[in-house]
Amino acid sequence: MIAKAQSSLEYLLIVALVLGLIIPITYLFFRYGSQSNEQIIDSQINQIGNTVVDTAEIVYYSGEGAKIILELKIPESIDSVDILGDRELVFTRSSEIGENQMVFFSSVDIPIKSDAASLLYLANSGLKRIRIQAVDPGTGLEVRIEKT
Repeated sequence: MIAKAQSSLEYLLIVALVLGLIIPITYLFFRYGSQSNEQIIDSQINQIGNTVVDTAEIVYYSGEGAKIILELKIPESIDSVDILGDRELVFTRSSEIGENQMVFFSSVDIPIKSDAASLLYLANSGLKRIRIQAVDPGTGLEVRIEKT
């Protein structure tokens, strides 16, 4: 009877040891995967923001009537896209650590405008087409971002 109890106890200790190793390793694996996903999304937003601002500069310097249509793959978890002070393109997103804002602005001071519907369109995930064009509404040349 004692031999059976001892072998059962040894079996339970081995199972406990294996679970004691598997659970933390699994947690670390999923935690690393989650952090990696956050970095990928940040990198995608960074690429999108830089592309939009660089294209806005090209269109602005090309003059009135110039336009470029971009196809952008917008990642999930973007809460909003805003233009502050007609100069800064701001992406706001939620992540595990809280709300995160990524701000993109032109190295040259160009006015950027957009309507709320186009910015809301740009904030939704998926493949999006936007038109960036230079217009002169009578107050000077500006760049408009619009959905197509």
